[in-house]
Parts: sequence; structure tokens; C-alpha cells
Amino acid sequence: MVNEAALYIKERCGIDKFDVAIVLGSGVELGEVTLEIPYKDVPGMPLPAVPGHKGVLKVLKIDRLMVAVFSGRFHYYEGRSNEEIRFIPELSSLIGCKLFIATCAVGAVSRRSAFSQLVVVEDHINLIGKNPLTGLVKTYGSEVFVDMKSVYDRKFIDTFLDCCFENDVPAISGVLAAVHGPNYESFAEIKMLSMLGADVVSMSTVPEIIAAKFYGMKVAAVAVVANDTIDNKTTHEEVLKRVELKNSSLGNVLKQTLMKLYNYI
Repeated sequence: MVNEAALYIKERCGIDKFDVAIVLGSGVELGEVTLEIPYKDVPGMPLPAVPGHKGVLKVLKIDRLMVAVFSGRFHYYEGRSNEEIRFIPELSSLIGCKLFIATCAVGAVSRRSAFSQLVVVEDHINLIGKNPLTGLVKTYGSEVFVDMKSVYDRKFIDTFLDCCFENDVPAISGVLAAVHGPNYESFAEIKMLSMLGADVVSMSTVPEIIAAKFYGMKVAAVAVVANDTIDNKTTHEEVLKRVELKNSSLGNVLKQTLMKLYNYI
């Protein structure tokens, strides 16, 4: 079914291959689009159910790079299967993407992340209790044993931080913890995450990164610090509101980063 989806997108866009795939999280938007394809039009593609996730594939051109922007993702807390979680990373690989970027809204866990707008992920802690590669050993054998010790692309991290500095956008590199959700974290859980070395926490992204790495792409992740989990009460509406305020910073820095990485990608 994913093969059919890839063929449909290539034919609909008139593009043989893309360069970059970007998955956008809660409330995040990026740039002007040349074409929009609703997920419901793509054969076999799941539909998002979370507010802020529109379910649209947007085609962008950033400099000379063809970019597929997936506005809407899938979460384990929705009851999604591993196949649904893998769908976008696998599709991205099949349409030719060499770099897979996941963005997400996160809660601050460490004090240093609470004072940042953006966190470019350098490592993660998967506490979801599920793995999107489960069951694939029957088909792929030992290929499923993906090395995760240096999964996040170092050149992307360094270039992104340079662009943040040039644009006066507060940013750090840090560790992303992924939890199942859908409830937000208790104070004890936040303390535990901090003790484990996490800077921010999300209910997504890490499963997509694991799948994208398995499918052979360079991977990167950027988190928008949407709420201070340390002190404040959290609602999804408040997350969307705060992310919207930081969208322009994320979009500008991400575009500049990709332009600088053109020859690398």
C-alpha cells in the first residue's frame, strides 16, 4: 500500500524524487507551497485525528531542494499500529528523500530548555514502550537491529544552531524523551525525566526517527518548546497557541539550514 502511495504522489506532483521530508507537529507551519495533497487522496494513507494536525502533504521548493512537508502525524496514543507509525518515514524513503526531519511541540524538562525557543535533538530516550520496527524481523532479518548511538545527523545539528545564532533565536541541542501519552506528565515523572538526562518531552517523533533511520535516511529533529512542564498547568490549546508564536522562527531557521546543507544532502 505504501508503494501505491509513493507512485500516486510522484505522478500527482510530476516529480521523480524529493530531497527532504519534513514532518510537522502540533500547530507548526512552514513556507509557501506549490501543491497541496490531502492525505485522504493518497492511497492507503492514514488520517490524523489530533487537533493541529491537518492531514495535508505540501510540496515546497527551498532553493534547489524539493521538499515534502507532511502536515499531520500519527501517535501511538491514538491506538495506531506500527504500520501506521512507519507510514510517513517509509513513504518518504520511497519518494527519494535523503534527509528526514521531524518537528514537534515539546514540554521543557530541564531548566536550560525552559529558556529556549527551539531544541535541536542530539539524542533521545524512548519511554513509549513500543517500537515501530516490531515484527519486521520476519521480513528484514538482522537489518532491524539499527544502531541508535549516533542517529541524529551532526552536520544538521551544527548548521541549525549556527543559523539560530545568526537570527538571534534562543536554541540549544538536547535530549528528547518520548512518552506514550495522551496525558501530560506528573511532577514526579518530570523529575524522573530530568534525572535521566532529558531536556524536553514529547508524545511523538522518536518512533518516526527510528523508522526513518531503518529506511536509510539521514535524520534530524527539531523541537519547539511550547510549555514549561516544570511549573505550569498544560493544555493542548495552550500548546498550539505558544507554538504558533514560534512558527516564524522555526520556519526561517529551518529554511536557512537546508539552503546551507544543499550540497551535503
